[in-house]
Amino acid sequence: MKYSGNDDDQEDSDDQQKTSISQYQANKLKQQAKEMHDMLCQLQENFENEECDKYYILSKNWFEQWKQFVSYDQVINGQPPDKKFGQTMLQNYNYDLLERINECFKFYPLNSNPWNIWLKPDLKEGINYIVISQQIQSYLNQNYRGLQIVRNSVGQGKNKKVVVNLLKFNATLILPNTIIQIAQDNLTQIDKEYLQADESCVMKDLYSIIQKTVPTFRGNYNNQNGVRIWRYKNQNDPHKALFAEIKKQVQDLDFNDDQVFDFSGDPIENSPDITLQSLNLTDNDLIVIEFQQCYKPWCIRHPSVPVEGKCEGCGSISELHFHCICKKVSYCSEKCKVTDEKFHLPKCDPCGSDDEQVKQITINDKSIKGIAGLANLGNTCFMNSGTQCLSNTYQLSEYFITNKYFDEINEDNPLGTKGQLVRKYASLIKKLWCGDKNVVIPTSFKKAVGQFQPMFKGFQQHDSSELITFLLDGLHEDLNRVKKKPYVESKDNQGKPDFEVAKESWENHLVRNQSIIVDLMHGQYKSTLKCPTCSQISITFDPFLTCGLSIPSKKQKSIQIKVIKSIVSIETKYINFEGSKKTMPLHEFTKEYIIPEFKIDQNAELIFYTSYSNEIQDLIDSKSEINSVRKNSKRGYLIVKPISEEEKAIPLDDRIYLSYSQKALDGFGQQYKRTILQQFYVIIQKEYTLKQIHLAIFKALLPIFCDVVSINDLQTPEKLQQYYEENIYQKYYNVQFRSQSTYWSSCSYCNQKNCPDCNADYLDDTYQKIKTKAQENDQHTKIELIVFWNQSPFQNVKPTDIYQYYQNQQYKKQMEEERNTMNNDENNNLNKTRNMGKVTNFSNNNSIQKVTLQECLKQSEQPEQLAEDNAWYCKVCKEHVQAFKSMQIYKASDILIFTLKRFKASSGYFKQKLETFVDFPVRGLDLTEFILNKNRPLDYEKEQQSKEKIEEEFPEQREDDKKLIYDLFAVSNHFGGMGGGHYTAFGQNHLNGKWYSFDDAQVTEVDEDQIITKSAYVLFYKRRSQVEVTQDFNIQD
Repeated sequence: MKYSGNDDDQEDSDDQQKTSISQYQANKLKQQAKEMHDMLCQLQENFENEECDKYYILSKNWFEQWKQFVSYDQVINGQPPDKKFGQTMLQNYNYDLLERINECFKFYPLNSNPWNIWLKPDLKEGINYIVISQQIQSYLNQNYRGLQIVRNSVGQGKNKKVVVNLLKFNATLILPNTIIQIAQDNLTQIDKEYLQADESCVMKDLYSIIQKTVPTFRGNYNNQNGVRIWRYKNQNDPHKALFAEIKKQVQDLDFNDDQVFDFSGDPIENSPDITLQSLNLTDNDLIVIEFQQCYKPWCIRHPSVPVEGKCEGCGSISELHFHCICKKVSYCSEKCKVTDEKFHLPKCDPCGSDDEQVKQITINDKSIKGIAGLANLGNTCFMNSGTQCLSNTYQLSEYFITNKYFDEINEDNPLGTKGQLVRKYASLIKKLWCGDKNVVIPTSFKKAVGQFQPMFKGFQQHDSSELITFLLDGLHEDLNRVKKKPYVESKDNQGKPDFEVAKESWENHLVRNQSIIVDLMHGQYKSTLKCPTCSQISITFDPFLTCGLSIPSKKQKSIQIKVIKSIVSIETKYINFEGSKKTMPLHEFTKEYIIPEFKIDQNAELIFYTSYSNEIQDLIDSKSEINSVRKNSKRGYLIVKPISEEEKAIPLDDRIYLSYSQKALDGFGQQYKRTILQQFYVIIQKEYTLKQIHLAIFKALLPIFCDVVSINDLQTPEKLQQYYEENIYQKYYNVQFRSQSTYWSSCSYCNQKNCPDCNADYLDDTYQKIKTKAQENDQHTKIELIVFWNQSPFQNVKPTDIYQYYQNQQYKKQMEEERNTMNNDENNNLNKTRNMGKVTNFSNNNSIQKVTLQECLKQSEQPEQLAEDNAWYCKVCKEHVQAFKSMQIYKASDILIFTLKRFKASSGYFKQKLETFVDFPVRGLDLTEFILNKNRPLDYEKEQQSKEKIEEEFPEQREDDKKLIYDLFAVSNHFGGMGGGHYTAFGQNHLNGKWYSFDDAQVTEVDEDQIITKSAYVLFYKRRSQVEVTQDFNIQD
């Protein structure tokens, strides 16, 4: 392409040939260079005198590349561009100045606050960056991509400068949720996080900016004066030191306790006279920013501020001046403290859990001596049951009560918990035996169990047998006398006598495992494998802790039934029946089993339906076969509901069974509706109006308004309606239609997509009219209602907790009534303790056939063929085969634990419980024919291979060798089905020889003939010696 004309045209042509860019692009870049030069000159001329205090910075490295890109120096000097003109590939500007940092949080406003942009440390003007004006920044934004970095200026005239390097400092946040996570072992350290700000910023402004940032947090936080700033100092690592300080104080707190701790740092005043620079912060300082959650106390307690929190007596958030000695609860007044003492003192625990405090806990005249209950922390009945059985294992409990365990704690075992589990367990045992409280709250013990085995974290129901096994394994590893476990190589023992192989196997076991658990409880199995092809036999001897017993199969069936008598009266039981009655109609089954078991009125009209995961299914015809009903409700419950007199009056053909669920916003950010109670049916007529439906639901909900109105005051329909309209409607809850809309389909009621649920207003529209209109949009629409709670009928109780609160209040009333009864009867104080747990009824159906424990032992010895995925390698056949395996007890220790295998796989993932009644002896269990070697594993050193030498060395044991007798001392019971149900325990107190029933917090003396029940799950037996000694524990100084 040729150009003719003046010299400028010729110069442009030369530029184009040098750089191979278009003439338009060349002119554009030269224009940018000239405009940038003019703006930079203007900035330099006006900087000292202009009133602007906000400037921007630009990466010097990027600016130099840009100058080459536009041939800046050549263009402003009137020279032709160089070879790099238009050729450089420019990156996004300023990205090379950024530093990745673990910041604590972002300041408000999140997108524009300059403190939210982190730069590399010690940047220097002219070397790392240049200062530019708002005009230049806007110009860059129009032509290039990058990140604008704003900074403020300080000073005037010649002293004016832009502060680029902000003050960086260690920072962390303290929230109630942080303390909960530390207390529950979900947070194991405080991460190193940082904040930055202008060093000239005064604390008053910093407080204000942080307070404005609070609304950006997820959660319900105090938006007015809800921020406090503290300074924490430590010469080594302030993060680790603060975490240790918090952990030590909150590790024993329960989930419902105030999440507070005493803080050893200092407050930073909200002052206009204190700057960040004047604080002289170093790496040894940690700025702690505390946020207050609404309706909750401050987390930090400090002498400089009044103690504020929730009063345990009246429930109000206020200054607390009266503290309990346990430091877990406080009160706003002396009156509140005195009033609440009758509820708090039974569970008050002033004892600490450190070694020195625990050592000093000894048995005295006031000690409860094992007759104490364990509070249910939420589905922890399995833990309470297993723990009570171990507590009544007196040889083990004596070991802890007499402080012998302190010398054997192994903190270096990688398989243990560094002694944490054994310390918490020992502390709990001492409280159960040496303390004076009838109820012990095992919060810290539960945390330690969860730390050893994560499956026990949280509040899900688990298996008491698994808990016992994991707990004993954990105690063993924490008390293992072997500090460094050697590698043990297995040897070929083919052809050797059983005794030699068993002895060598046990010695190999002791090389790696020695503890009080091994001494008392580890036994030895003889395992025999037989090849189905060549009959080759392999015999091994393996240690065991618990002995699992198979239950001979009996043709029994069971069904889990939930009877709903009212919205606050719900009972669940597991009913067992003979397989021969599986064709029985449901109505006959109800008369024979359900009505007498649940004590239902014979004249009551019942409806039946199934429920799974809080969702109810269609009604069940009472003529249906019980076996069909059982299969349909296998994953849930069969619901039986007596209907009210008003519902009974509605003709069958005119009944509409309208379901409704109850929901409330969750307490974490209020992001979704949470179901707070399962679905229920209310029976209406076809021509019922919405008003009548509202009133029918309100009448069903009346029991939950017990603190607001008496049911006796609303006996007539007129009074009920008047009270609902004036006091309830749109105040406590709203009734809504459950919408099935999505982002692609519309709601049947309002025709809107993504409808969150439509209000069912208090109108005269009939049910039939609403249904017809809804089905015009979607003929498959099923009308379901939601009772959406927005206010609790109880003071200081969240809507999500109203039913749990009601249940807790009923427990308190029951406890008060029983206390009054016990005070009136002094004799009860000798043998009974308070009932602090829930009352749960379970079926005592006696239609189950019995098997004996001896039959279970024989069944467990029978050979079983290995599964295909567990094949055994036969050395003769040179291939893996499904061998037949049999297990026999070769040796048993002083304590023998049997677990009845009641749960078996059924239909894949789900398990079925065997409800077979196992009859077991309380005294004199003869195991002579079931244990091959009558001596304990610990007796190998003294024992000789031949019978003659045994008799020669131990003549006093000749008779005992003929009989091996064990006596029962504890039982873990399970009621209900898999995934639900309840655990209790029976235990024989070693000091007085009496039997007690342990049902969470409730402890009751029982007769020996009450111990044998169909609910027995784990059996604890002790070897009978020649002379049974029953005495008090000797306390070690």
